[in-house]
This record gives sequence, structure tokens and C-alpha cells, in this order.
Amino acid sequence: MSIVRVLSMVLATCLVALPLDAAEDPKAIAGTYTGEVFNGNDMDAVVTTFTFDTSGRLTGKYEVDEESGKYSGSLSNFTFEGPRTISMEWTDKFGEGFATMEFTQGFRSFTGEWGSKDSPNALPWVGKKSAP
Repeated sequence: MSIVRVLSMVLATCLVALPLDAAEDPKAIAGTYTGEVFNGNDMDAVVTTFTFDTSGRLTGKYEVDEESGKYSGSLSNFTFEGPRTISMEWTDKFGEGFATMEFTQGFRSFTGEWGSKDSPNALPWVGKKSAP
């Protein structure tokens, strides 16, 4: 048996044995992410959660823990801009706006930016997956 044929068989065996990379499955985004968001004049703790509803549509919410207490908001109108980049709209008691988040491989964490409809400034929003 030639070395080329042996190497081809070994390579084929390795490729068949490789697991599918669930990390690139968009549904892997689902989970709870603990992080920080620029809010007011500083970074505040935030918990961001993404889920899929029964129709398979991505939904989200967040809870910010600021100096005067906690408040919640919702995330909607998601668009996958790339394999691990999403844009969305946020809404809470202070207003509404847009956000974009870029996730690491495996959707383990994200680095993002948000801004209000009244301001073009992009402010940081980061998170690390703390629960599936």
C-alpha cells in the first residue's frame, strides 16, 4: 500500500471522527452572559440572556445593576450580520436604541456596543457566558 493511500485513509478517518462544531451553530448563542455595560458615567454590572421562543425566533433581555438599583430591558429584532455577529434593538424605561455584539467562537463571550436613537455614540457592552 502506498504512503499516499495510507495518509488518505488516516485523513478520512480523522475527518469522520471530528465532531460537528456546535460552536458555530447560531442556537449556541442561547444562554446567560454576565458582564458590564457603560451606563450613566461608568460601567455597571449587567446580565444578558438570549433564548429561542417556540417558533425558533431569538429573543433577549437584560438586567442592569446600577448605583440606584436594578432595571430590566428587552432585546428584539435580531439580525445575524455574520456567523457570530448580531445586531438588535434594545428597549427599557430610559428609551430605546440599537446594539451590535460580536461573539467569540463557541458563543462563550461577546464584545458589543450600544447607542440610543437620540445619540450616535457607541458605548461598550460585554459579557461572558455564565449559564447555558
